[in-house]
Amino acid sequence: MLSLQTMTRGAREKERLWSPIFVTIIAAMLFAFMVGQGVNAGTTVYLERTGGSIALAGIGAMTFSVAAGVMRLVCGPVIDGRGRRIVMVAGGVIMLIGTVGPLFANTGAAFVIWRALQGMGFSAATTAANTAAADVLPFSRLGEGIGYAGLGQAIAMSVGPALAIFLVSTNPPENFYFGLIACAALSLALSILCRYEKDPRRLPETSEYRVRWEAGRTGKGAGNSADAVAAKAGALRRIVDATFEPTALRGTIVILVMATVFSFNVFFMGSFGNSMSVANSGIYYTVMAVMMIVVRLGAGRFMDKVRPIVLMGVACACGICAFALGLGCVSGAFGTLTEPAFYCMGIPFGVCIGLGIPVNQTVAVKMTPPERWGAANGLFMLGIDLSNAVASALWGFLIQSAGYGAALIGCICALVLSFVVAAFAYPRE
Repeated sequence: MLSLQTMTRGAREKERLWSPIFVTIIAAMLFAFMVGQGVNAGTTVYLERTGGSIALAGIGAMTFSVAAGVMRLVCGPVIDGRGRRIVMVAGGVIMLIGTVGPLFANTGAAFVIWRALQGMGFSAATTAANTAAADVLPFSRLGEGIGYAGLGQAIAMSVGPALAIFLVSTNPPENFYFGLIACAALSLALSILCRYEKDPRRLPETSEYRVRWEAGRTGKGAGNSADAVAAKAGALRRIVDATFEPTALRGTIVILVMATVFSFNVFFMGSFGNSMSVANSGIYYTVMAVMMIVVRLGAGRFMDKVRPIVLMGVACACGICAFALGLGCVSGAFGTLTEPAFYCMGIPFGVCIGLGIPVNQTVAVKMTPPERWGAANGLFMLGIDLSNAVASALWGFLIQSAGYGAALIGCICALVLSFVVAAFAYPRE
């Protein structure tokens, strides 16, 4: 006869993962990431078409990254204290303003202001949406659900840049911003529909948000509130506690190292293909994004059942295979097959990103008290932002001084280092 514990475990494994609110959150993230990916991919081309300078585009990219990083710290405690929906909606409004503004003034200081608003809105909307996604999932399927929640980001990485570059190539080039405005408006509209905080009874019984809400109604655990602890601390301590969640460091430290490789992929893989006279470097990104989607869809079968260090090992091994293919392209080992070999790099690298981000985010979230998930997601995504901002400059210097071969070797070393850090940082269970 089955024990009660076994029956309960079996029932939880069958808890429904997909719900209207979960789909709405994923869709909101999809359109938010479409704006973020699209504006970063298309702004430089837009400035070239309209007579702007590449230097201004570089300043804008830096402004976007800095604004996004600062907002990660600011919105984390607001998400935990005021709610997920209010930050999603506020982020959507700011993002919409940042994409409408360039149609009226888009030179000098105005351009920098719009880029800052784009980064702030994108950061707030996506951080809150990631936290909301974790809220509405049954706890027994949290890792699986986080993997699915990343589908919006995976699809946006393929569709966003391609759509942006297509629109900016049309007449007038301002169609680029009209497309971004449509995406930002859809993200905002979907965020407004995320009303689960008003009635948590609509959520799965084991979702952490509902569990905490019901505990609050009955008075259970009231004395363990993080706010009560923070109230006894000094002002500086309260600020630090609100913006920094140390329990999320296990996943954040690892992604901080690993994301340096993602930075090379975002900013320099296209130019790497151009350096080898590849006809269309964009095919690589499409292949990579398709593999990311496949991995995210299949991750549900093992994300909550396989140890994180094993998944991280698979992710790093696939990334190393991708850059090994790149080294073969640089050395001319593939001869006339260099171009298809370059495209094939997207297959293992798509697996690398498709596993690397959700496994580390799951570690960061699961190690954190549920009432601090907003700060945990903010810190985790800040790690990616900071890594991208710093690493992009380092890769550019290395490529200019030593070539793409040295950069590819550097990426392999970064992946090995990220696995070593994970071996020490991850929990044993």
